[in-house]
Amino acid sequence: MSLRRPDRRARLGRLAATALAAALATAMGCAHPSPDGAAGSSASERRAAEDGVVHVVRPGETIWRLAKRYGVAADDIVRANQIADVRNVAVGARLWIPDPADPSGSRTLPSLWAEEGPAVAGAPLGEADLAFAWPVRGDVGSGFGGRSRGTHDGIDIGAPKGTPVCAAEAGKVVYADEADAYGRVVVVRHLGGWSTLYAHNRKNRVREGQLVERGDVIGEVGTSGNASGPHVHFEIRRGPTSLDPLRYLP
Repeated sequence: MSLRRPDRRARLGRLAATALAAALATAMGCAHPSPDGAAGSSASERRAAEDGVVHVVRPGETIWRLAKRYGVAADDIVRANQIADVRNVAVGARLWIPDPADPSGSRTLPSLWAEEGPAVAGAPLGEADLAFAWPVRGDVGSGFGGRSRGTHDGIDIGAPKGTPVCAAEAGKVVYADEADAYGRVVVVRHLGGWSTLYAHNRKNRVREGQLVERGDVIGEVGTSGNASGPHVHFEIRRGPTSLDPLRYLP
């Protein structure tokens, strides 16, 4: 026993010396740097002061989709998170989105209507040579107008999941992505400041910038977003104003 005690005391002495050296090194600014090249505490303080949000990666999300969603450059996300392989970002990873144009990441739709500007005073439906068709055949489960919790800006048309959703009129796809409660949504802009919206899709089958004709398949009926069952939430707008689709459908 007497031979082992000095060894134990020596080990404790070495541990104490190591701890003291580490403390001195930290105090002198010699601590090991974090991956971004700054001491851990400095990095956290800098990030806390920086404008941005933390996003938890969900299945199917990519760096490019996040960049588009938040209105930032993909390269900025890559640099901010020191991503080595943009094709291999794990689901559940927490990414820092620096200086997002839309901090909520919702890509809210009102900006689309605002883009119309003077086109709100464009030609009426008939003069614009437009004739809207039903995007899908089915029963209208919920109509246009007031609800106990706000207003319903369109109609809900029930149909089996996977049923093709068709463009109600010719136009240009200006939005084909996710948008909060709408789920997967497609917005088509038409002549004269008119536009149509198709929400809760299981899948969008068009891309932004694509030209479509009346009857072209643009999506599939689903339950994405805030939907209790498979249906298409369908809106008709002139500029930012939502109108009752039943007034314009045959």
